[in-house]
Amino acid sequence: MEQNSLHQLIERMKPLHVMLEQNTYITNTTRRLKLIIEDAQEKEALLFLGKERVGKTTLINALLGRELLSVSTKNPTSVNTFIKYGERECVKAYFLDGMIATFDIDKIQLLTTGDTFSAQIIREHLDYIEVYVQHELLRHATIVDTVALQVGADNTAYFSSIVLERVQEVFWVLRNGSAATMEEYNLLVKMNERNIKPYFIVNAVEQRDATTQDFVKEELAKYSELCRGMMTVSAVQAIEAKKTNNTQLLIDANVTQLTQIVKEAGNDPSKKLQHTAQRFSRWLRRFQRELQMIPQRDPYLSAFASVKKYVEEASVEFSLQQRDMAILGAFEEEYKQASQVLKSVQTLYQLLQVLATELYLRDETIEQFEAQAIAYQETVRDYRKQHAEYTQLFTQVDKQFEKTYELHLVEGLNNGVELSDYFKEQIERLDGLQQHCTELFTTIKEKEKDIFGQLYAVQNHITALAAERLKAILQQVNDLSRQQLRERTYMQSYSDKLNEFTCIIEAQSFVRDAIRPFLQTENKLLSNEELEATLATIDAIATLKLPHQILNEQMPSLLSEHTIIKCDFDSKYKLQPLHLTEADVVSAELPELPAKLML
Repeated sequence: MEQNSLHQLIERMKPLHVMLEQNTYITNTTRRLKLIIEDAQEKEALLFLGKERVGKTTLINALLGRELLSVSTKNPTSVNTFIKYGERECVKAYFLDGMIATFDIDKIQLLTTGDTFSAQIIREHLDYIEVYVQHELLRHATIVDTVALQVGADNTAYFSSIVLERVQEVFWVLRNGSAATMEEYNLLVKMNERNIKPYFIVNAVEQRDATTQDFVKEELAKYSELCRGMMTVSAVQAIEAKKTNNTQLLIDANVTQLTQIVKEAGNDPSKKLQHTAQRFSRWLRRFQRELQMIPQRDPYLSAFASVKKYVEEASVEFSLQQRDMAILGAFEEEYKQASQVLKSVQTLYQLLQVLATELYLRDETIEQFEAQAIAYQETVRDYRKQHAEYTQLFTQVDKQFEKTYELHLVEGLNNGVELSDYFKEQIERLDGLQQHCTELFTTIKEKEKDIFGQLYAVQNHITALAAERLKAILQQVNDLSRQQLRERTYMQSYSDKLNEFTCIIEAQSFVRDAIRPFLQTENKLLSNEELEATLATIDAIATLKLPHQILNEQMPSLLSEHTIIKCDFDSKYKLQPLHLTEADVVSAELPELPAKLML
């Protein structure tokens, strides 16, 4: 009866797994469902648990009557090992990235305790291994050898909850004389809260003396309410008895009794049915939490937000097209202006004005020329200023001279008029200004010569920079076009991502329509309290809505309407090159250099 119910439960979990497999974003939850299905179809799994160096691996070897698993005092077992019955003896390694590799049976040490560099590298990436051997005991149950307990948070020993969930029975191994720690006790309490009561096995009991009996009594007194009983064994004696064919030593080792318990634990179909149903119930709660989180996390969150924004923008007629055309228009105006920026430049001053405002016409070469041109213009301004000062002073002195001598200054100097000290001083000032003008005038001519020497190369270079600017604008338009294409591609990708969650909607319906009625009919699978909680979980799963479905139906037509912009600026607007001559560069109407006054 139990086998039939278990079979029916498995047959309902399988299509649910097929549905969820289509979604790559809940892989871990889907993988857990697959493990439940696989474990339900396998023999019951019995787990040997304990801290380091209590002899778990040695005890399993004793049960199997052979030194199958590698025992190392230097490197304890470092990977959880599922030992199953198999006609062909081999090892399957399950890696964290999902890869599965099969090895010969003699590679167990490499995968569990080997201390070579290669072994360490392999084990870093292992999830667990399965060992297949021919042994009658394994026809009844799968035996699980585990890594040692680790100290976790809150003074509680840690062991993988995923592995713990996969087993029907737990055998907690202690070593004779080494009491369980407070961390182990706290883990036992937590296991009991999950309805897991392990068998306690005290290993390394070679002498059943008073010390051993006292130790067992003390441990049993401390943990009797947390375990299903306690027995003593000697794994070492059992292995030695097998080697020497010593029947009495085998009896003393007490492993035969443990073998019987393993067989009985592995032949309890009702417990396996209940265990599978409880695991599936816990998985449903996990699935519910996963569904609740989907709309709040990526990739669903970002995909939905992007598609929603895209659909909303597209719902306004021509909004996307208008945006794209506005951007294209801005680029066209920029291209047009850049193609004609040099057209109105007819003087050096106008060129400097353009260079000051159009940053794309600047580089190190142009900045050096610009500095020289500015220095030239500043020298011209200084010359004009100095010349004006000279002219103003000359006019004042000339008027005073005429009042005094009734002659103009130059006539007086030419006629040898005896000058007063005042006029001598003024003439010296004028000569000083004239000397400064002469120096500035000379500098102007030198700078003009330098500018003339660079003029044609520089203006060709400026024209080339303008051409580069036009090329850059065209590149920006092409980038925009590619961006639009990427946007459409991204939108398609987001839409595809959301479509991937359609299988979850199908799974919600399946859980409601196929799983719920079955659990209600087969109400012996779970206790009344568990059933009530599970049905409430299923109802929560069925009522949770993913908001993307209606929204995503609009995407195909919107994507087909999203046109990609193109431009023909280079054929509409031709670059106007810079054409300046030496005459355009020279400052117009430069005042004539004043003559030096001779005393």
